[in-house]
Amino acid sequence: MNEETTNQIQLLFSGFCFIIRIKILSKSKEELMEHSLTLVKSMQIGQEDCFFAFCGYSKTEAHHSFGPAVRDVYVIHIVLEGRGTYSVGNQHYDLQEGQGFVVPPGQSVFYQADREEPWSYVWMGLGGRLLPRYLQDLGLQSGQWSFELTSLQEFKALVFESLAYEGSGITAELALQRQVYRFLELLSQRLKQTSLITESRRVNPYVQQVLELLSSHLPESLSVQELAQKLALHPSYLSRLFKDEVGKGIKEYSNDLRLNMAADLLTGSQLSVEEIANKTGFAGTQSFSKAFKKARGQSPLNFRKASSHLGQEL
Repeated sequence: MNEETTNQIQLLFSGFCFIIRIKILSKSKEELMEHSLTLVKSMQIGQEDCFFAFCGYSKTEAHHSFGPAVRDVYVIHIVLEGRGTYSVGNQHYDLQEGQGFVVPPGQSVFYQADREEPWSYVWMGLGGRLLPRYLQDLGLQSGQWSFELTSLQEFKALVFESLAYEGSGITAELALQRQVYRFLELLSQRLKQTSLITESRRVNPYVQQVLELLSSHLPESLSVQELAQKLALHPSYLSRLFKDEVGKGIKEYSNDLRLNMAADLLTGSQLSVEEIANKTGFAGTQSFSKAFKKARGQSPLNFRKASSHLGQEL
């Protein structure tokens, strides 16, 4: 059983949420820790051609991981130190200091710090109808979500500057909008033109189809039998193929994906536990609460309270 303890200070301002967080995740006798700073802004969907969603900085300990998870905006990471791995779609990347990676929306992703040289990175979450074209013009698109940079410190400085814009009102709104275009401009200037140097391997096409189906049918909680039927494969063969490729069974992977989405909704939305259970494909609140407590060490409501009570006291 995993036990997760989160010490979090959350400051709320008119559509902004500034989080200072130290998260400890213990598994057996091995302790995994992440120190992070995050600024989250309530998105105005459809308002901008290119908009700021969130940004942050993380310094991880050995083998700290994120995912499997699905994002609804693009998230661009810049690796400042150390090493790690990143998996998206049918690609697996080994990354290090001076490189970066893009988390595309709507796709299941997983990334993990190296055991010997755990990484630290900054990130910025961006959305908007023009962003896919901007990234494509930079060579960042399906099949190539990693890149190499000529310098790093400007990205770190820009993200930390963005973290300071936690205030309310039009000034902070415009400042963060400016940061979005500064970040993209900097990316275009510092991106190595010979950037396709990261080692990657392709996932088995059947496994890739399972990953896509699980992500796109998340609330439906597709069974192994249903997935096998869609792919015209025997369930046992598909299960072995998936576990050999991904390192965990289909049911476990699907459950992790749904629980990670639930955790995001508990901390980032006002949806009720029942609504979150339905949205993430659980049969009801009882089965959802039981699964969540087994994975996180506390009930959904206690998890939400632990993530917000400090902010409510301020």
